[in-house]
Amino acid sequence: MRAKLRWGFLFFPLVAGAVVLAILVTRGGWVSASREELVRPETVVIVERQYLCGEQDLVSEGSAPQVFIGLDAEELRERFLVNSGCEVESRLPAAIRLTYRVQDFCPHHRSFCHLGLKDGFMAVFQGPLGFNHRVLRYERSLREESLTPGLRQKLTQGMDFAAQPETVRAQLRRELEYSSETELNAALENIDELQE
Repeated sequence: MRAKLRWGFLFFPLVAGAVVLAILVTRGGWVSASREELVRPETVVIVERQYLCGEQDLVSEGSAPQVFIGLDAEELRERFLVNSGCEVESRLPAAIRLTYRVQDFCPHHRSFCHLGLKDGFMAVFQGPLGFNHRVLRYERSLREESLTPGLRQKLTQGMDFAAQPETVRAQLRRELEYSSETELNAALENIDELQE
């Protein structure tokens, strides 16, 4: 009888604790187990922008705004950042990094363009090499099959820029990437030099 009684004393608190925990969770009364993981007034909030080209800008860095205080990382994601293209990196309670994804190139790369191949023609793409999403124009007088094998190979490599070794990427940047459309147009006027 005493053995059963001892087991009862151990078992009852465990069951009661589980029931209380279940009630808290189902009624929305759950409180974070660790108060250490909440935003505090001294928490540093870093806000950055990340552009298509991978460049990042620091927008702000400072103490947590009042509306963030007392929230955990998940609550920040749910309450403030839904549908905003923002990624939250939490190192609570010390810091939070909010990175907004910008669907454009950084100011430096915004005017860049490069040559590539599209639909059987040489094409001009917006942005630096490696970003073949926005065709600015087709060079209709320069069909792919009319290009020299060397230029055709470079243009093909440029279309798969990320897969190229760094030495090839550096050469492709020198030959196919331009800081402005004006610079690219000047190169196209001397297309014979590109075809060598």
